[in-house]
Amino acid sequence: MELAHILPDKTLPDSRTEVDFLEAVVQQLVKDFHWNFDRVNAADMPMISLVSGEIEWGMDHDPSGTFAAFYRLDLGEDLVRRLLHDYERPKAIELLAEKCLQRAALKVWSRWTYSIRNDG
Repeated sequence: MELAHILPDKTLPDSRTEVDFLEAVVQQLVKDFHWNFDRVNAADMPMISLVSGEIEWGMDHDPSGTFAAFYRLDLGEDLVRRLLHDYERPKAIELLAEKCLQRAALKVWSRWTYSIRNDG
């Protein structure tokens, strides 16, 4: 996972590193999906795979929890509905996972950019 892949048109504030950013994105996903941080840290898989697996499991076992995570990430009902309607399930899950990563990254980036502007 890299900033350029997740948010290609954004740059980090000068005082922030990409490593810090990626850690903050993971923290954001932990918060929005109500995950256990230690378990996420121990998982030996790319974050996109972890999010995709969570969405797939959630669709079968806890749709309301999964949709609550989408809400917390501010994906928007229309986007979620459109992806689920327009694509076969595996592709829809893949796209939803990408959107989750992008939204978590954007939340972190916005918070950091806004706080730097207000602090400086």
